[in-house]
Amino acid sequence: MAAMRGEPQVEATAPVLVGQAPGHHWFPTVHLFDEQNILCEVVTTADEAQGEWPAVLYLSRDGGGSWSRAGELDSYGPASVALDTGRLLVLPYETWPLAPGDRRNAIAAGTIVTLGPHGTLATQRAPVRFLGFPQELADYHGDELALLTNGNVVAVEDGRLFTTMYGRFAATPQEGRYECFGMTSSDGGFTWQYGAVVASWRDTPGASDGPCESNTVRLADGRLWCVFRVGSGRRHHYWASTSADGGATWGPPRRLPGQWSVEPQLVRLDNGALLLSGGRPGIMLWILAGGTAAEWHSFNLAAHHNAAWPRASEHYPASCVEGATAADPACTTSYTGMKAIGPDAAIVCYDRLGNGWAGAPGVWGPTDAVFAVRVRVGWPGSTG
Repeated sequence: MAAMRGEPQVEATAPVLVGQAPGHHWFPTVHLFDEQNILCEVVTTADEAQGEWPAVLYLSRDGGGSWSRAGELDSYGPASVALDTGRLLVLPYETWPLAPGDRRNAIAAGTIVTLGPHGTLATQRAPVRFLGFPQELADYHGDELALLTNGNVVAVEDGRLFTTMYGRFAATPQEGRYECFGMTSSDGGFTWQYGAVVASWRDTPGASDGPCESNTVRLADGRLWCVFRVGSGRRHHYWASTSADGGATWGPPRRLPGQWSVEPQLVRLDNGALLLSGGRPGIMLWILAGGTAAEWHSFNLAAHHNAAWPRASEHYPASCVEGATAADPACTTSYTGMKAIGPDAAIVCYDRLGNGWAGAPGVWGPTDAVFAVRVRVGWPGSTG
């Protein structure tokens, strides 16, 4: 790969409507069968602990250029595993004790989603286990444990998979102070074994939440780099930890210089670029040429949406575009879904809300809507 210097060249398609509906239609995540056949999973319920979260599935068969509603899920999950051609395991979000009284091992029903030859989707429930926590986990909701999935899946050595979860141990002194856990699977994602704390609330002083929502990539030198949320708002930058041994141990977390705040999505393209999407306030894409240096470049997704989407009634207000303060009611969750769809390209999904957390209709419109853009990143003179 040629060395990359200077301002990256970012080309983004015009937004494409994935789907819209009154009520709640938000928190999009992206799941790949392959670079052409892509799922966008959209939550259709309120943002509150509830066990299983219903969601709707939209399918694109042309790399994100167009979308159609293709099915529903009883149990939303932000992460998925490719089982084989045309099959994904969507991991469950909330979790329960594996057995009554067991607070160190958890279970929940994931969903196997199978893509048929004509674009039909079939779903099948499958148990997913999360085992071996060194301490008892705290209570969460009803009889659930304070352990939630919210990380992508990365291949590590020996055919194992790595993901991150977040939760709280029962001994944690203050409710709401989370820790981010590294987990590995040797059976394709159906059983996950606790490995290590990626970062603790003790490592992020001043954070309102502590390490929670996260994404991980493998860097060019083989290290894992995990970026995670610690709070909500412009002052709550993302933090990151690095592992040189496949997630068994992690170095001290460090605060990113100017990237904020909820559910980071992280992609490393084949051309070496690192892409990080997120926000709140605003919806942003940040680009790094490689490694974990401080020189980031930004691409404002909310501003791009307003410039390229024809209906002004579905634009974002100035406060969102400027990323200085959150609109009231919120015009977006600032949660994004992002996946690589080529050596220099990614697809990004994001939402625009009609009435904040109350659900549409409202001041911003009659529906919540989810959009997708395809982004291509390169550098002048790069040869790939």
